[in-house]
Amino acid sequence: MDNFKFTDRPDQKRLSRTIAEYGDPKTDVSAAVLFLDLQWTYREMQKAYDQVLAASDLTETRFIILMFLFRAENYCLAPSELATKLGAARPTVTKILNRLMISGLVIKLSAPNDKRSILIQLTPTGKAVLQKFLPRNFEAVQTITAALSASEIKTLSTLLQKINIGTRNLNLEEERHHGNN
Repeated sequence: MDNFKFTDRPDQKRLSRTIAEYGDPKTDVSAAVLFLDLQWTYREMQKAYDQVLAASDLTETRFIILMFLFRAENYCLAPSELATKLGAARPTVTKILNRLMISGLVIKLSAPNDKRSILIQLTPTGKAVLQKFLPRNFEAVQTITAALSASEIKTLSTLLQKINIGTRNLNLEEERHHGNN
C-alpha cells in the first residue's frame, strides 16, 4: 500500500450512497465507517512505529527476528525455525538474515550436532541494539495506548479478537471464491 494520507476519506453519507449503488442493502454503514477508521488508525500507528524502529536502524521484521534470537537458548535458532516463527518463506528470511549479518547483529554458525546445518546467533552488538531499543519500544507502546483505561484496553483486545475472526473468515471466503474460478 502506498503511503498516502487520504485526507479525503469517505464519510457516512458518501458511504451510504456508494453502498446503496453497489453493496448489499443489509450492509451496515457504521461498520463500513468503522472499517475505514480502523484501517486508517492502523496505518498511522504503523507509520509512527516504523519511525521509532528506523531511529534504531530496525524494521519490524528485523526487530522480531532479533527478539526470537534474544529469547532462544544460546541466542541461536536455525534459519528454518526463524522462517516458521515468522510465517515467511525461507528465501525471504535468508535475505533478511544476510542484511542482519552485514550489520553485525547476527552471525552464522555451524550447528554443533550437524556441521552441515547452520544456526543464526545474536551477536553482542545485536543484543546491545535490542537492549537499547526495548525501553524506547515500550515507551512508544505506552504513548500509543496512554489515552485508554485498563478496562478500555481489555475491551479493545476482545473486540480486536472478534475482528481477527472476521478477517480469518474473509480469508476463507477468498480461498473459496478463488478456488472456484
